[in-house]
Amino acid sequence: MRLNPLVLLAILPLAACSHAGSSTSHDPAPAPVADAAHECRPEALDAFTGKTADEATIKKLVADSGARGARVVKPGMAVTMDFRQDRVTVQVDAQSRIERASCG
Repeated sequence: MRLNPLVLLAILPLAACSHAGSSTSHDPAPAPVADAAHECRPEALDAFTGKTADEATIKKLVADSGARGARVVKPGMAVTMDFRQDRVTVQVDAQSRIERASCG
C-alpha cells in the first residue's frame, strides 16, 4: 500500500505538535518565594533614617529588618522596579546619609 503524499502532508503537522509524555519539562521554573525567615519587616527601618550608610550600618539594618540583603541607591542611580520581599532598598543622599529605607 502506498500513502498519498497529500495525506502525509496533512498528518505531518499534527504529529509534530503531539508528544508522548516526554520526561523533560518545558514549563518555566516557578518564581522563587522568599522564605518567611528572610522576609523584610518595615517597622524596623525608620530608626536608620539620618544615619550614615556605612558597611556596619547597612549590615545592622539588614539584620534588624530580617531581610536577606540590601541595595543602596545613590542620587540619580537607575534601579530595577522589581519587588523582593527579602531585600531592603536604602536611598541615600550625596553624603551617604540614609534618607529612606523600604522593603523591596
